[in-house]
Amino acid sequence: MTLSARVSRGLFWEGGAALIGQGMGFLVSLLLARLLAPEYFGLISIATLAIQSLVFFQELGFSAALIYRQDDVEAAANTAHWTILTTSVLLYAAAYLLSPLVAQFFRSPEVTPVLRVLALTIVINSFSRVPYTLLAKELDFRKKVLPEVVSSMVGNLAALVLAWIGWKVWALVAGELISALLVTILVYLISTWRPKLQFVRSLFGELFGYGKHIAVSQILIFGITNIDDMFVGRMLGKAALGQYGLAYKISNTPATTITRLVNRVTFPAFSILQASQERMRNAFFRQVRFVGALAMPIGVATVIFAHDFVYAVLNEKWAPAIVPMQILAVYGVIRSVAANMGIIFQAGGRPQWLAGIAAWRLVTMAVLLYPFIQWGGLVGVSLLSAGVAMVDFIISAYLVDKVLDARMATYARILGPMLFYALLAGGLGYLVNAGLLALGVWDVASLLAGGAALVLIYGLLIWWRDAELRPELNRALAALRQRARRDAAAP
Repeated sequence: MTLSARVSRGLFWEGGAALIGQGMGFLVSLLLARLLAPEYFGLISIATLAIQSLVFFQELGFSAALIYRQDDVEAAANTAHWTILTTSVLLYAAAYLLSPLVAQFFRSPEVTPVLRVLALTIVINSFSRVPYTLLAKELDFRKKVLPEVVSSMVGNLAALVLAWIGWKVWALVAGELISALLVTILVYLISTWRPKLQFVRSLFGELFGYGKHIAVSQILIFGITNIDDMFVGRMLGKAALGQYGLAYKISNTPATTITRLVNRVTFPAFSILQASQERMRNAFFRQVRFVGALAMPIGVATVIFAHDFVYAVLNEKWAPAIVPMQILAVYGVIRSVAANMGIIFQAGGRPQWLAGIAAWRLVTMAVLLYPFIQWGGLVGVSLLSAGVAMVDFIISAYLVDKVLDARMATYARILGPMLFYALLAGGLGYLVNAGLLALGVWDVASLLAGGAALVLIYGLLIWWRDAELRPELNRALAALRQRARRDAAAP
């Protein structure tokens, strides 16, 4: 099998696994939210935030360095394994000792035992990090995704059962531990690599020299994506953090999951990015068209159906998440459409722009979060996130224009009609939902019927009116069917 075929096959399996895992996790999260109080999700969010802030020091970018490395791979893998294992034990000790301080910062004493138990995932995951990385290095994605999908399904189902029988926050903790343990077991059953007692100091230096740059960039991204959780948890408490976290997940997970899948399926189009400015521009806007067509109706549906969704699927405990969910839906659409701008910066030889935008966003959020939360609570932080995302989009579009000569009018020409079709379909879907409710139909069934009407009407409008997207969709579906047949026939 050629390299390009292996990459294409790998992207197919990665995309499918992401869709299944994220979809399953999303549905289970809704069921868990119906069973558990918001403060339990807030406790998990606080503990996870603390753990993730430590995990950056777990591997020091060694996974990326190992994938990049071409010689002495076996010795480098052993060196990386024992380094990651050692740092993981030390980080768990740090999490255990610092957990009372974390609880004190967030004014939630219940965080201490939750963090001490959940932090065991740091050590458990360290055993599988290197063999998992080697599977990715070999482009053996079919084997790589099996532990992800199976462990996610089992862990989520375990959490659901334990929540049903009354384990409360410990149901969520147990689900995470079971998932981490199962990933480790499955990776070692699938991978042929086994660690040896070998540590080469010179290789450690080389791995660290490469990986430290990756670690620094990851820390910056972590700060951007989690600083709002830190402020919400500190200022508004664990229940509000749980509500904000669920609002973010519901409004962003569908759009971003589909975006990642579309990006992976259409990524080969970017193999010609450096050939010419015109080809680069055409490939980029094809991607914008695909992603916009999928993200726009999801965002509109979230805004229109958020209230009925919360009361029909969840319960009144989650009512404070309704308006933040609607605001963050705008953030999700913007984030989806802007997802590929970073690729353009890299392909155009301007990677420093990524760091500049990220630094600007982190500083802006850090300065404005406190006054916005003081002013509007969850609504304030949601408005700030959506506003900063909009400014990011404008800045990024301006910089993309410098590389591609891509005018803002092109975005409006592509996305404007999609927004109109989504709003029209959403309005008709809302009327279907409201009409069925007035007739006394079960609220969940009415909601599903309204959502189905939105999807059907929007799909027909796009198929009828968007002459450029129609052939692209036909080609994408044909490519997916062909790839699925190849993978089914492959040994």
